[in-house]
Amino acid sequence: METKALAKLLGISHQFCNRLKKRGMPTVSLEAAAEWRRQNIDLTQTKHWRIDGNPGKNANETLATSNKPVEELKRDVNATQLDLETKDADTLFKNARALKEKALALQAAADFEQRMGLLIEKKLVEKFVFDAARQFRDGLMICSRRLAPEIACQTDITEIEILLNREFRELLEHFVNSLAIKKN
Repeated sequence: METKALAKLLGISHQFCNRLKKRGMPTVSLEAAAEWRRQNIDLTQTKHWRIDGNPGKNANETLATSNKPVEELKRDVNATQLDLETKDADTLFKNARALKEKALALQAAADFEQRMGLLIEKKLVEKFVFDAARQFRDGLMICSRRLAPEIACQTDITEIEILLNREFRELLEHFVNSLAIKKN
């Protein structure tokens, strides 16, 4: 049997299979090789006994190429990832690392957008919002002075409501239009 094919069936690299072959592992059949490994290899020196839980390259590839639909994979990931309430140290470590990597990726994306001119400085946004809120406040304060003569002449409640609604709508539209970002 070819070494690469045997290695794939055993779940090991072909280099490691060649090393075992030099140590005396038969390559005639899968059963003979598996039996030789069971008798001659210390079980604690195999991938299944790793402390970090890394099953090795071949096992990771088979996990990644499983035939699950994308939606099911998303559900599985969301169910297991970022569980910060668990007592399992390995899960906590992996989740903390995932959070760190995500934060670094988001920071890199923000830095890129800022360099590309897609972000606005916080000070400018605060000034812009402050000015718009001040204009809205001033409009509300002037509203009562402007509407008082018109309301004083009205005796019908619906006419007063129509006047107030019209004035408030104008104030809100002016406020929304003042918030529209102007490209300089």
